Amino acid sequence: MTDIFSEVDQNVREERLASLWQRWRAFVYGAVAVMIGSVAVNEFVVKPQAASARAARALELETAVKALEDGRYEEAQAALKAIVDSGSKLAPLAAHYLAQTQLEDGGDAAAAAETLAAVGGTEGGPYERLALLKAAYFRADTLTLDELETTLGSLAAEETALGALSRELIAAKAFAVGDIARARTEYNRLKFDAAAPQGVIQRAELALDAIPLPPEAAPETPAPTEAPTDATAEQPQETGQ
Repeated sequence: MTDIFSEVDQNVREERLASLWQRWRAFVYGAVAVMIGSVAVNEFVVKPQAASARAARALELETAVKALEDGRYEEAQAALKAIVDSGSKLAPLAAHYLAQTQLEDGGDAAAAAETLAAVGGTEGGPYERLALLKAAYFRADTLTLDELETTLGSLAAEETALGALSRELIAAKAFAVGDIARARTEYNRLKFDAAAPQGVIQRAELALDAIPLPPEAAPETPAPTEAPTDATAEQPQETGQ
């Protein structure tokens, strides 16, 4: 008897599932079709289009750089500015070439610094951090020491080659404004900085040889001492007269 009831329950469940399938299968087929279609569009339409767009931007950059190398500055500047303004992944790299164009064409260091500062940042990739450092170099003469340190931000604290170059710029600025103690401190750090490029270390050693010690650190010159005199020789001789 138990087997009969089990068979009846099984038949009821199968009929219910069949009914549900008949009711919802169109939606299931539709969902599956949408999923397959999405994958197909992404693989065969979106990805190829993105790859094509990247290739086109790379070609635009290559063409602009070729124009720069050939001295066609107006053409190069227009093309490079378009890439920078697009905000694409190539924009930071294009900004470096655009700054070079602005310098070589009209010697406009202010425009070059503005171009680099617009894409520069301590949180970005290598091109963004390098752009920040180069912009600081262009503006170093017009900034105070505090303003220069603020501009460089955390870049000057990095234990990297860019960090060492930032600290070298700060040391040079400190010397330029007469802060000899600060300049020597920064150059001494660079002299033993494992992350500093060899050129930075050599320049630090040359700077330390050339920069005099601050007055408070200079060795004291001992006061001249008078030669002892023979007291008896200085006394008048008694002649007994």
